[in-house]
Amino acid sequence: MATRGAIARLTHALPLHWAGRYHHWDSYPTGLGRELWNIFQGHFERDLDRMLGVLIDEHPAGWSTILGADFNLQSGWSNSLGDSKPEEESPEMGVSPSCYCHGDRSEEEWLVTDGNASGSGVEWAYVFTSVFAHNGAMDSEERLCTMFVLSSYFDSGEKMIGMFGMGDPKAHWRIAAVVDLQGAEPDWECIETASAPLSEPIQ
Repeated sequence: MATRGAIARLTHALPLHWAGRYHHWDSYPTGLGRELWNIFQGHFERDLDRMLGVLIDEHPAGWSTILGADFNLQSGWSNSLGDSKPEEESPEMGVSPSCYCHGDRSEEEWLVTDGNASGSGVEWAYVFTSVFAHNGAMDSEERLCTMFVLSSYFDSGEKMIGMFGMGDPKAHWRIAAVVDLQGAEPDWECIETASAPLSEPIQ
């Protein structure tokens, strides 16, 4: 399903601001959220800088989909697939990550931010940050990597649903989950289906 999302870096903590790239297909937590967790743990070997370098810096036009993709293959768009999900077209083959800036497409850069994402129909954002913390027991510093899972809501408190690249530019972003990337894998279904919005929107 074309649930639109964003993969982003945190740019300011209070108030919460972020910037990154668009992701078109299956961007709900059981789709894109789980995939980002898996490739951080697997292909990118918990190297957050390398992962965001690929997902954000090297692909400025954003993504059709990274779900089920093999990042050992070259990323790019294929006109033979159109905007269908490539894993449905060739499930028996390795699937390349499908971006809008390489291969048969070369769209211009689009910086998706907390200010413009909801107006473009983006419903979920996955915002990454890391800090160095002193480990007193080991007398050393360790890097703590976090992924904020954000969801967009109308002023009424209802979940915003994007349609055909349109949404509500006045929608508010709320934290659905804070994921410790070095901790246990979260319950993605629980994050996705939780319906009670937070009492106050993030301004």
